[in-house]
Amino acid sequence: TAAAAGGAPAGAPAATIRVDLDRVDRLINAVGELVIQQAMLSQRVLESGLARSSNVALGLEDLELLTREIQDSVMAIRAQPVKSVFQRMPRLAREVADMTGKRVKLIMEGEGTEVDKTVIERLTDPITHMLRNAIDHGLEDPEGRAAAGKPAEGVVRLRALHRGGRIVIELQDDGRGINRQRVRNIAIEKGLISEDAVLSDEETDNLIFLPGFSTAEVISDISGRGVGMDVVRRSIQALGGRISISSEPGKGSKFTMSLPLTLAVLDGMVVTGADQTLVAPLSAIVESLTPRAEDVHYIGGKDAVIRIRDTFVPLIDVGVALGFRDAPIPPSSGVAVLVESEGGGKAALLVEAIQGQRQVVIKSLEANYQQIDGVAAATILGDGRVALILDVDALVTSTRRKGAGRSEKRMAS
Repeated sequence: TAAAAGGAPAGAPAATIRVDLDRVDRLINAVGELVIQQAMLSQRVLESGLARSSNVALGLEDLELLTREIQDSVMAIRAQPVKSVFQRMPRLAREVADMTGKRVKLIMEGEGTEVDKTVIERLTDPITHMLRNAIDHGLEDPEGRAAAGKPAEGVVRLRALHRGGRIVIELQDDGRGINRQRVRNIAIEKGLISEDAVLSDEETDNLIFLPGFSTAEVISDISGRGVGMDVVRRSIQALGGRISISSEPGKGSKFTMSLPLTLAVLDGMVVTGADQTLVAPLSAIVESLTPRAEDVHYIGGKDAVIRIRDTFVPLIDVGVALGFRDAPIPPSSGVAVLVESEGGGKAALLVEAIQGQRQVVIKSLEANYQQIDGVAAATILGDGRVALILDVDALVTSTRRKGAGRSEKRMAS
């Protein structure tokens, strides 16, 4: 390294060192504990009544900045470009194209996008299945494309990018799109939905993620093997991510996976709901405000919405949504936190108070307890208590479904 710094050619490769991954994991765990201890120490000093201008308080602020810098540096050690996953896909695309008799052009973008190694290792299977699905089910054969006025060669785009503190992976094809009537008929045949179910286009598209759903008519090496899109969704959710689909008949479909950059830390806003301390991911928060009584309206006498700059968004009482209490609080006595989901949906989360912003260490709830609707994970606060990290996407999505008349979750009346 010293020789390189002393005048090595500009094109010389950077000096590297191989480190056992287990050592890096231990370092990350130690830094996570350091963050928790630093938060606890700050909490104790705050409770002792020391002035913010005291030497101890100022020293703690410096410690907090240093701790964050250490944490960011350690996280960067684990970051890897998604190229290691993407570079396997061209061969897979050629193999599936040969097996199906289709002509496929795979375009990949954002291979240099970095994400935590833990996420990288578990991305291969979902992307592999989705690429197979796009070529086998999405793209038409050359004759079908010619009849539809399309080039004989189908195009599949695989793209990775950073968005709002998360990594987004999109897989898009220019095929036939989803035949919603066929999807609905198959779901009815398999008993997944009732015949009189009223579904929007988005809800119909999402039926393909239900366990046991398959549009394959013939079992082959590619399809009909019992490994459906529900397995893809479960594996993405296990990483704290979300997968959605948008489709236009005759023009193609796009699958969008949104995943956290790391499974270790999170910048969050600490709030109070039903006397419980909760954490809302900072990347999902747009703004916070105190609701005025005249801005809150009720649809059907029970579903609350709030007016924010000439736009109405659902108002979700977090305490009620998570089952901490039965009756909602008066909106004007709390704070509304406007959040935006990965799909672009917005909602206002009604909480009693905002405690402040801090970086928290993520602890898996599924690994230590079980999955809970509306909760993404948990963390340990500075005072030693466990706080739940809100799943903003799940809360917003459940409210949108409820508005469509499909959910029976309790809401303010």
